[in-house]
Formats: sequence, C-alpha cells, structure tokens
Amino acid sequence: MIRRALFVALVFCAGMASGQTRWPDYISSLEPDTSESPVMAALPADAVVRVPDAALPASRKRWSGAWSGWACAARVCDVKVAVEQVSDQGATIVYAAASSAMASYSERLEARFNADGELQGTLTNGRQLVFRLRDGNVMEFLSRRSATEFAAGVLAKADASSPQRVVERIPTPFVEGGKPVSLEVVIYKPAGIGPFPLLMVNHGSTGNGDNPALFTSTFTSPTLTRYFVGKGWMVAYPQRRGRGKSDGLYDEGFNRERSAYSCNPALSLAGFDHALADVDAAADYLLAKPEVDTRHSVIAGVSRGGVLSVAYAGMHPERFAGVINFVGGWMGDGCLQVDAINAPAFERGARFRKPELWLYGENDPFYKMAHSRKNYDAFTAAGGRADFVAIDPGIGQGGHGIHARPELWRDAVNQYLGAIARP
Repeated sequence: MIRRALFVALVFCAGMASGQTRWPDYISSLEPDTSESPVMAALPADAVVRVPDAALPASRKRWSGAWSGWACAARVCDVKVAVEQVSDQGATIVYAAASSAMASYSERLEARFNADGELQGTLTNGRQLVFRLRDGNVMEFLSRRSATEFAAGVLAKADASSPQRVVERIPTPFVEGGKPVSLEVVIYKPAGIGPFPLLMVNHGSTGNGDNPALFTSTFTSPTLTRYFVGKGWMVAYPQRRGRGKSDGLYDEGFNRERSAYSCNPALSLAGFDHALADVDAAADYLLAKPEVDTRHSVIAGVSRGGVLSVAYAGMHPERFAGVINFVGGWMGDGCLQVDAINAPAFERGARFRKPELWLYGENDPFYKMAHSRKNYDAFTAAGGRADFVAIDPGIGQGGHGIHARPELWRDAVNQYLGAIARP
C-alpha cells in the first residue's frame, strides 16, 4: 500500500514549533512531476528571471529560475513559480496555481530567508508560502492557511534534458459492460533505437482505498525514470484497471461496500489475482516491443506493486532477468489477518529462483521492518532468493517512500544490476 500522504499532496498538519517550519515527514518522498490538472497554471508575461549577482553564495544562487510541479489530492493542482531576483536576504517570486476548480491565478510577492534557509512570503489573501530546496533541482513548498493548517507540494526546475514522456494504450483480454478494456502506460526511453533493457514499474495502492479521488492519478516516479533512463534503460509505468486513465473497475480487494480495502484474506487475495492479471497484460505488451531487450529486463514495483512484481516473476520466471521490490506488501500490518495475506502473496514468487533485491525503509507506517522480514522469511523458506536491504531514511522521515530517494538505494541497485548482467 502507498501511504495516502505520498499520493495526496494536500495534507493538513500541525503548525509551527519553536519558530521553525514543521514539515510533514512524507515531504521528502514526494516527487515533482506533471500535474493531473486539466487547467495549467500560467506565469505572467512580465515574469523574468534575472541572473543572480556573482557575489552571492551558491546556496542563494541555486534558487534562481523557473519551477513547475503539482499539489493537492491526486496531483490535481498545477503550480509554477518564478524566482526572479535573489539577494542574500530574500527573493522576488511569482507564484501561479490552477486546477479544474480554479482558473489560473498568479501573484508577485517578496519573500525572505529565515534562519533555516527557507523562503517565506505571504499572498494578499493571507496565505503564507514557505519554500525549501531539497537539492539544486527540487523545491518543496507549503501553503499555510493558518498557524495550524497547510498544504504541501513539490516542484522541479525546468530541464530540457528530461526524458520524453509517451502515453500508450495496452490492449487486454478484459471486457467490462460489453466494452473492451485498455490500460494506460507511460513510457520513457533514452535516445537511440535500442534495444533497451526494460524496467517495468508497478504502482501501489491509494492508502486505505477510501478516497476514490485518488484512483485516477497516474503514477510515475521521476526519480526512477532519471536513474534508469540515464543508464540506457526504457522505463514503463502501466496503470492497472480503474487506475490512472485506464479503463475498467478498480477492484483490488475492497470490502463489500467498496468503502476501503478489505482485511478478509479471501477478498484481499481475490483483488491480488485481479491485479496480477493486469500485470500480465502489461508484460505481454511491453516485452513484445521491438525496442525492448527481453534478456536483461527487470520488473519492479512500489508497495503493492512490489509484491505484485515478486509474485509475477515467480509465476513467469522466464520473462524477467531480475526483480526490484521497493517496500512491497499487499495489506498494511495493522490488518489483523495480514499474515494470511502478505506471506502467501510473496510465496507465489518463490519459483523465480534468480536473485532479487528487496529494499525496505525503517519507520514505514504500513509495514514495520519486523513484518517485512517475516514476509522475506516466508519467501526464502519457499525457495525464493533475495537480498533484503533495510534502509534508515533519517530522523523524522517515513520509510514508505524510499523509492524517491536514490541516495538511499543507489549503491545497492548498482550492485544488483551489475550482478544480474553477468552471465
């Protein structure tokens, strides 16, 4: 399961403590990407980024530029920011936002650096904006309604070298309501004609399954995309039935009322089978592409996508050269019957026999490390092979979003890719 906060960038949290900004613990796992808003935010024509003074320190200069990204539940708000003029004390910025419920709005304001190096400013409607840089190309921000409530989002600096995004439709054997069902897949490729090794990334859930507004958000991971495309890989993100812009009913183990995911093993694992059928349709389509090097391709996934990847590889051991499982599991360990769901799901992958890489973070609100190790023990007892890597995301950081932090897994993934590439 994906923690809802990872999909919902509109999350209200406690206010300020001791004069410092209290950032949500999930903020570092949010990734800048294109928004899902049908209305794009627009910076005004007079928004001009000026070259910073040469005497400014690099920590100030890196703020300068045009930034774009998203906020709000299911990424439905589009946000753009121009940091026009930077000084040692602050910056002139232009903030623009839009959504289906709000036409594009923009405002220029003066922001000041606080003691923590964050930019703070206030809009004319009283909403306070707080920005901080994760690195030179990612900006996190909070939009505060009051001292106790704020919304979170994430932006990236414009980069013409970003991989091109292509959206295709996957045909399936499924028919619902008398109509054929097709699935959305987002594909990124390096330059050239290939063949490229494929990383097929399976997405997770939507928290507890109790917010249908999240179902239509298309999942991609810019972090995984940049990392693998930079290594010459093609990266694909298939969206299962009823998710993203895919056709069909989202039916992955709900309770009878469809108000949330079910802890009943029979219902939950029936949803698991439903999802595996979608993974199979996506693998058929992607591995048949002429530009794909099927000998060296890897199936990967995040949360529910992680356990789906493990199970699918075991059911079709000839199709992929490797498996990368980011914090995989089907139901959170707060479910009373979780051991009758997660362990059997992982055991389905044991026939893969080739080595896998399992990456888990401490402080995961869905899967405690002890529970994930128990799933690993069940998998290996059934004959599976995997390296289990426990990752400390840092003080105050949640472990469920480690896929968005390559500094935590880069070495392990590099080593794994090198190992599976050897004959």
